[in-house]
Amino acid sequence: MPAAEPGPGLAAVLLAGGAGSRLGGADKALLRRDGRSLLRHWTEALAERGIGGVVVGPENLGALLPAEGFSLTREDPPLAGPAAGVCAGVRALVEEAPVAGQQRTDDGAVLLLSVDTVEPAPLLDWLIDWLPALRTEQNPSGEEAIVPRDAEGRFQMLCSMISTDWLSARVQQLSPGEENGQSLRWLLAGARTAHPVLPAGLNRDVDTPEDAAELGVELAD
Repeated sequence: MPAAEPGPGLAAVLLAGGAGSRLGGADKALLRRDGRSLLRHWTEALAERGIGGVVVGPENLGALLPAEGFSLTREDPPLAGPAAGVCAGVRALVEEAPVAGQQRTDDGAVLLLSVDTVEPAPLLDWLIDWLPALRTEQNPSGEEAIVPRDAEGRFQMLCSMISTDWLSARVQQLSPGEENGQSLRWLLAGARTAHPVLPAGLNRDVDTPEDAAELGVELAD
């Protein structure tokens, strides 16, 4: 795919509220790598690319967000699953637009991301390269979602990019609480979707102490 500038209308929903059960209940957003929390790695990488958005996680993360460009929300009830988290983030994007001065446009897109992916920058750059496939003004018959697969064929739902118009319409169609306990595959069902192969290493995340040791991740003090 040709490279694309992020441009107006590109925003992120960053899930940062998982239970971290395999890490002894650690708050993954506060895990540290190279002296910075994973949350800070993400907000800095996004801001460097002109992308603002919504972090979905507990209240204590609000004090750690940059002064501009990002807001915090939470699914209700907490820990209701990834679809619930994304829906909460999308609702916040719609209610709070523009985020960081970004206006909704016909070629807008939402990045669906997870705070425990340890190297945001290369993943973001790869996703941005796929943006022309979603820009309806440039490509009226284009895709509505980019949901990559890894080398083993598994969908990487939290390394995805979805048309803002399609995703906001999908969320608005839901009954209250309908998304609770549902998967992201359920949420994105029906979208015209491309499944490019994600380059090796772009989705490296930390779920276990072994992952943390391998990836140089430490618990926050």
